[in-house]
Amino acid sequence: MMKSYIKFYEETKKEYHDMLNHAKRPHDVVNVFAKYTLNFLKKTFPDKITDEHLNYIVFDEELEEGYYFEEPLMNILKEEFETSDLPSILRKKAKEAKDRYLHIVNDNDRTETFRLSNSSKNY
Repeated sequence: MMKSYIKFYEETKKEYHDMLNHAKRPHDVVNVFAKYTLNFLKKTFPDKITDEHLNYIVFDEELEEGYYFEEPLMNILKEEFETSDLPSILRKKAKEAKDRYLHIVNDNDRTETFRLSNSSKNY
């Protein structure tokens, strides 16, 4: 039987959305994802996950998954990744963060383009 963490996901979904919506810079999105993921894992595995594990959560908007865990953390979660819905929940969270990240980056690009086109006019 597969373990499910959807209950934790549902309990934190709104708060996560709010945090992402308040992120104004790409770096803020990275922080929101990493801190949210750490808190989610600490709630789910209080006896295994500590604040130190924040260092092993890597958000990467260029990866299809959007994130990965480095060795010490992945070793702890390996079995959960094989026997539960944890990977799909984390993928959902990473996708939301990725969408927000790219939205901010694209907005900034448009703003810069607009500024350039306005400032380059010769009167």
